[in-house]
Amino acid sequence: MKLTVIITVFNEKKTILAAIEAIKNISVEKQIIIVDNCSTDGTKELLKNLNDNSLQIVYQPENYGYGKSVITGMNLAKGKYLFVHYSDLEYDPICVYEMLELAEKENLDAVFGSRLFNRSNESRLKIIKERPFNLGTIITTILTNYLYKTKFTDIIGNKFYRNQVLKEINPQALGMDFEFEVVSKLCKGGFKIKEIPVQYSPRTEGKKVKVYDIFPAILTILKIKYFG
Repeated sequence: MKLTVIITVFNEKKTILAAIEAIKNISVEKQIIIVDNCSTDGTKELLKNLNDNSLQIVYQPENYGYGKSVITGMNLAKGKYLFVHYSDLEYDPICVYEMLELAEKENLDAVFGSRLFNRSNESRLKIIKERPFNLGTIITTILTNYLYKTKFTDIIGNKFYRNQVLKEINPQALGMDFEFEVVSKLCKGGFKIKEIPVQYSPRTEGKKVKVYDIFPAILTILKIKYFG
């Protein structure tokens, strides 16, 4: 199996079926794992009504957090590579073709999908004014680049990993700090990473990432750098 796709979901009844269909339409041999993080809005019922043997669905008994969903999927993954797809449809999964091709061509351990890749020459202040949530992206990306001498434009976009490498770094964070733990461990371990631009359509309602999430993110980055 070349690819495992993990679809993480929590209270996304309006988009979950479209998110699944988008992944099914990706013409790569794949394993699809859906991890429902104890949804309470009807998402779980929609999933239980699906009669599709191509899907492996896991129902978490409580809301453990985003990181736990990815770890659960990772432990079930059979593919050489692992792609995380968010069920809110902010990211177009078509980028998986380029991620897979690049990973195989250059023997990469991870590919980051950057929302700001094509805006690297623009003022950061302008980007933040357009969308205040970009502040967290810019701060954590600058911090990561400073600590590891990298040149990323966005460490919070969608992710594509070599499955064996993700298991090797053994992420433990259960919440949104999972992303920052993984990025930091990959950088600290000297793994091969590249970025590509991705299509991104931010939603205006129901955003689960909060402004204050930047604080545990920064602490996680610093903890991995200085304490392992």
